[in-house]
Amino acid sequence: MRKLYSHRNRLSTRGTTTITDENGSNVYLINGRWGMHAGVMSVYSSSNLLEAEIKQRSLGMLPKFDLYKKRKYAGSIRRYYGVSREMLFVKKLNWLIMGNLSTYNYRVFHGRECIMTINEVQLASGDYLEFTISHEEDEALLLCIASILDYWAKTGTKARNRRFGCGRNLAFD
Repeated sequence: MRKLYSHRNRLSTRGTTTITDENGSNVYLINGRWGMHAGVMSVYSSSNLLEAEIKQRSLGMLPKFDLYKKRKYAGSIRRYYGVSREMLFVKKLNWLIMGNLSTYNYRVFHGRECIMTINEVQLASGDYLEFTISHEEDEALLLCIASILDYWAKTGTKARNRRFGCGRNLAFD
């Protein structure tokens, strides 16, 4: 198992995000943007080779995404809602994603085997996401999935804040 780290507030933002290992060495670069049709996030190795991509195929409340590993179709993911936990299924790869958008704790399973966990951790240099991944060959695809989960967490928080009036400066006289 290998642990990888990303700054908490940079994973799904526009621009480039670095993914580091436990020693602080750059392992991957994630580049792209979400929020519009044909949005793409790409994962590059430290030697600047394209490892994986996730491409937005449709918009709406239940958007669809296609996953590519080294430019070959690997599977698709669609958003479904569970009762109290977020549940997603990655078709063709047979991965089940279970977690919670508000706490950003996730587990990805292939059958009964947990192939990745995502947790928020606090390190000396700030808030980070910690990815514990069991198979190195799946890292790039799993990081693509993590970027979309992070995007959904951020857009869900913005929608809740708008709905309940949070984050606005109100002055009372």
